[in-house]
Amino acid sequence: MLLATVVGCGHLGMVVPERWSVTSLSMTGLHDDVFMPPQRTEIEAGQLVIHADFPLARRHRIVRELEQLRVDVSDRLGLPISDEPIHLYLFEHRDRYEAYAAATFPGFPARRAFFVKTDTSLSIYAHWQDRIAEDLRHETTHGYLHAVEGEIPLWLDEGIAEYFELPRSDGQVHLEHVDRLAGKLLEGTWQPDLQRLESYLDAGLFTQDHYAEAWCWVHWLLETSSERRALLQDYLTDLRRDPGTPPLSTRLARTEGGLAAASADLVDHVLQLEKLEIGR
Repeated sequence: MLLATVVGCGHLGMVVPERWSVTSLSMTGLHDDVFMPPQRTEIEAGQLVIHADFPLARRHRIVRELEQLRVDVSDRLGLPISDEPIHLYLFEHRDRYEAYAAATFPGFPARRAFFVKTDTSLSIYAHWQDRIAEDLRHETTHGYLHAVEGEIPLWLDEGIAEYFELPRSDGQVHLEHVDRLAGKLLEGTWQPDLQRLESYLDAGLFTQDHYAEAWCWVHWLLETSSERRALLQDYLTDLRRDPGTPPLSTRLARTEGGLAAASADLVDHVLQLEKLEIGR
């Protein structure tokens, strides 16, 4: 049986069968087309092949945004652009989406969107709703990353997706994460710990605190200095060539002040972002 790695926008990942017999589910009374992926509309948009079960304009602003995201991810992270197709399946109605997900990926909790990687394909599943743009930016980032990176640490995979899920006009400042981390700093219940993040291999164990910290490390690396951005870009390049590349924390440990100084700078970064938010 082929296996697929599934990552949900609700921040949960698990390994599930890529294909599952739906024979036993056909007695539920659901129409057979529930078990078919969307196919009414098909749009090719750069690397994306979009399948929708409703009319979708070829130049819809979300489609254009996802095309541009491919370039943004490549430029910001110093990654090559792949031509491996990423299939995006869009469902108009939540009930059909959830029925399809339950039949195809049994045991996977309901999520607004999720990304699936197998040995031979990259796919995204989502239903059309008020937060679809955010969800698709997040999941499509996973797709663009995995099209060029064979393996990527969980914390970095999610931190990068959290970074790019925001509109470009927001400067990738995730206010919800800033508020969460600043509040926990005030409470004395959180301090950054990159090595702890690096130890997580199961997204099911990630909490919203972990996602917030993962985003914060990525934002700090990409937005605070060209040297830090280059450090992350070089790490991703080395990781693409050798999945056994030592974790990013070992590189930060060799910088001036070591990992402790980097963690202290990250705390300052959170507090500065909070001040900017309050000053708006």
